[in-house]
Amino acid sequence: MKHKGIISLIVFALLMPSFVFAKDNTEVLNDEDFVVVAETTKYYKTVTTIDMDQFTNIGEMGSALSNGISSVTYEVTEEEYNNAREEDRIVRSNPTVIETTYKRMTSSISANGSYYRYKNVLNWKLIPSVRSYDIIAIGFLGTVKPKTYPSFVEEYCRPNGYCSTITLDTVQIFNYGAGTSFLVPSGDLSSLKQTFWFDVEKNTTNTVTIQKAYGDYAHATSTVGMMDATNYTVSQSAGIVLGSSISSSYDSIPVADASWYGSW
Repeated sequence: MKHKGIISLIVFALLMPSFVFAKDNTEVLNDEDFVVVAETTKYYKTVTTIDMDQFTNIGEMGSALSNGISSVTYEVTEEEYNNAREEDRIVRSNPTVIETTYKRMTSSISANGSYYRYKNVLNWKLIPSVRSYDIIAIGFLGTVKPKTYPSFVEEYCRPNGYCSTITLDTVQIFNYGAGTSFLVPSGDLSSLKQTFWFDVEKNTTNTVTIQKAYGDYAHATSTVGMMDATNYTVSQSAGIVLGSSISSSYDSIPVADASWYGSW
């Protein structure tokens, strides 16, 4: 898949504002009353290749931005994810630059006795250079519906030890899923984590014997505006379904499917 972005990446990194609404994470996520009953973790490797020959003529920027970058994502083992090293993230050669990033996604279903919580957690091992508006989501079956308004928190630390949380996001709820788009922090980061969750209740009078929480994440591989980043839907196992106008600006990963079987 081809993407726009190398020149806009540089400008975006320099000019992007740092407005956030931060609060103590203990105020926004409290799982003490919940027990995890289903959980799935997947590991992903994304390789982005930048053809520098495409960017020698600024007058042909439009063509260069559409043809100069390609990105592909693979599902990998936990061992490969754990062995990834920051010094291997960028490889420079002539005429290409290759960036390799890793992320881990965990989708879970938790119970508190009367209802259930669906949660999706995305951890970055090697953080990408491109930072724009990403999307995190959870698809679900039609037998449930959100009981609480979806919540989001983004946690990050910088190499100097400064850490913060962000809860500024744009939530959307659909018939078979919910998601939110948010701004990824710019600058040097030593860690980055996003968490999205909501409680669900039954959407049927029948006994529910299966629940599915389909965790998904879409990372912007080029600069995407705040409003454009809301052009998507979330639908069960399909996860995040991007609108045609932004589909080439995001990577795509397999969903992490947490499955619960029982009687509710």
